[in-house]
Amino acid sequence: MPLSCSTFPASRLCIVSGESTVTRSDIDDYLARTIASGAKGYAKLVDVTGCTLALDADDIEAVADRLMHYGIGEQPGPVAMVVGSALNLDMAVLLKQRVGDRPFRIFTSVGAARSWLAGYQQSYDPAAFTTGLSTRWRSLPTI
Repeated sequence: MPLSCSTFPASRLCIVSGESTVTRSDIDDYLARTIASGAKGYAKLVDVTGCTLALDADDIEAVADRLMHYGIGEQPGPVAMVVGSALNLDMAVLLKQRVGDRPFRIFTSVGAARSWLAGYQQSYDPAAFTTGLSTRWRSLPTI
């Protein structure tokens, strides 16, 4: 399986690792597994440094559309995607541009991704995603 997934209910974390070549079908299967396992609202650390994302323009649009629908209703967890190649970075940026105001960031190190997820979860307001309001400004300190 090109995308393996480990869930940690106590910390509401899902760690996803890519191997070999990952296709649109692999991503669809992964999303279905997170819904079936009840991990949709978990924070997700997606490490694609060990794989190649094999997505053409139609695949990017279909995956982005699926991610948008994935975020409707029940709260989606924040996503920290770790990339290690220019190709995967390009794919990740194209996806990020298309998923709207979802909690989704791209990193080049697992440590930085973990730190962001830990900090994000402390200020995360999932209710804003069901109402359509942005949460970007809620964690800013007041002066």
